Amino acid sequence: MEPLVIPFAESLDRLHDDIYQAVEPLSDGEINWKHPSLSNTVGILLRHVAGSERYWIVQVVGGRQVPRNRDAEFEHEPLTKAPLVADLRRAQREVQDVLARLTAADLSRTVEVPFRGSTRSVTRQWALLHSMAHTAYHLGQIQLFKKMAGAR
Repeated sequence: MEPLVIPFAESLDRLHDDIYQAVEPLSDGEINWKHPSLSNTVGILLRHVAGSERYWIVQVVGGRQVPRNRDAEFEHEPLTKAPLVADLRRAQREVQDVLARLTAADLSRTVEVPFRGSTRSVTRQWALLHSMAHTAYHLGQIQLFKKMAGAR
């Protein structure tokens, strides 16, 4: 693996390990628990992180088209933890496969992406950092929701 890519790969794996550790003790009921003032659940966030990483890293960084219905990631139907965790693990492997093939030159290449209502030119490195920050943000939410679901 390209030495410049190794810290990204290791950091993403640590984020995933923290997600798995947070959700491991949760029941299906707890991953579906929703705070009355909020709209997401742990299950929704698991589904969303997998979709987002596939988009930003597999598609934007890696160049492979990935079917995604972002709105569907936030639908509120009863979810089951095991398939969500299995899908996140598959997404993690897909991401690591992309990272294993990246070169330093790949990181500096630009790509046009829809972003916040317009099209933006970003480097693949920016897309990778954006995805990592996004996953870390949702990890924090998952950890908080875990505590709130257990305290109810």
